Amino acid sequence: MQSMVGPENSTRAEQTLKTASFEPPGPAPSSMARLLRILVATLFGLFVLLAWTGLPLDVPYIGYGLGSAFVFQIAVRPRRWEILPVVIAGAVLAFFEVLTVHHGRFAELRISTCFGLLGLVSFLVLGFRAIWAEAEERRQLKNVLIPAAALTFFILGSQQLLNLGGLIFTHTLDLYAYAFDGSLGLQPSFLLGRLFRDYEAVNLVGHFTYYVLPVPMVLVYAAHLRRRDAAPLFILELFMAAGLLGYFLYLAFPAAGPLYVAGPEFPGSPLTLSALHELQLRPVPINWTIPRNAMPSLHMTWALLIWFNCKPFSRPVRALALLFVFITVFDTLGTGEHYLIDLVVALPFAVFIQALCTDWLSLRSPVRLTPLVGGASLTLLWLAALRFGTAIFLLSPVIPWACLAVSTAAALHWMSRVLSVGQVRRASATLAQVATASSS
Repeated sequence: MQSMVGPENSTRAEQTLKTASFEPPGPAPSSMARLLRILVATLFGLFVLLAWTGLPLDVPYIGYGLGSAFVFQIAVRPRRWEILPVVIAGAVLAFFEVLTVHHGRFAELRISTCFGLLGLVSFLVLGFRAIWAEAEERRQLKNVLIPAAALTFFILGSQQLLNLGGLIFTHTLDLYAYAFDGSLGLQPSFLLGRLFRDYEAVNLVGHFTYYVLPVPMVLVYAAHLRRRDAAPLFILELFMAAGLLGYFLYLAFPAAGPLYVAGPEFPGSPLTLSALHELQLRPVPINWTIPRNAMPSLHMTWALLIWFNCKPFSRPVRALALLFVFITVFDTLGTGEHYLIDLVVALPFAVFIQALCTDWLSLRSPVRLTPLVGGASLTLLWLAALRFGTAIFLLSPVIPWACLAVSTAAALHWMSRVLSVGQVRRASATLAQVATASSS
């Protein structure tokens, strides 16, 4: 008798039997692996608790730096239900901070503290997610957690290390930078300082934008993190290299800023150009607790690096980055923390840092070598000229203004060459991705 089951019916029957048959699930995670994750999660929770109780979140740089974790959390496109609990938990911690630390005085709670508490909660959430996530999600979360932690500890460490300069150098070279600014025929820090003194709104906004620097640093990193053809860790390398090498320049030319060398006279009446000719240039004693972090301005260096590395983005983003550069100029001078020459020297130093970290191009290439050597040489030349040749700048205002113009033009030219290499690299990466997609 001929079978009634054809080939198609036989195949369907086999599939039905396979579906109906019991197949044991894949291997479950071992008990040891689960216990290890629980242990790591517990230690991480204790670490965050210690950070909450031990970190001085009222220090603006530290509060805003820790708050970078919240920006990073948004950058990885979280689910909507994840953000609201983080904000609520941050608000609860801020309320607890007011009750316990400030005894109910809400006016004493700083914005940086609130932002830091918000970042602390985000850090906890992202850490727990990374511990329990699978391979791909864990890798993405590590790209967020590691920079957030690194940036926070880098800012905390740099704040502590700055005081070492006061122990090493009890005297500073502030008079030399002060004399150079005066050789221009005006004292820009004193002029803008009067705006900060006379207008409370300018003072409040200026100090806020001065201390909020870690937030733009985080934003540019997060923007590169969301680009498939970018290397976000390169941005972190730039910021840290500038901080580490800039610290050694602080030791080479220790200076605190016009606010500290002029004292109560800032921002009143600065010395005139004729008075500067009679001024005896020498190292002056300044309290060791005041950081020697004026020359060159790392604040300005980081703002310039943010602007430079926003080139791949849209025109409005680049315009905002450039606006932040001008805001930084206004803030650093108006607060009395920097001289104009500090900001000028920051430009070739930023060029040197950008060329130094552009490691995908050989050092033998003139596109990288020229900005690298030129930026470093111009930075060191400025330090030497300020220390040993200030009298030359006092001969005529034309001399310092001409030097500023030549230095700025050369540095911007070198930077355009370095950034063109970065654009070529990104374009090459994009073409490679298109070619791979086409071949597959």
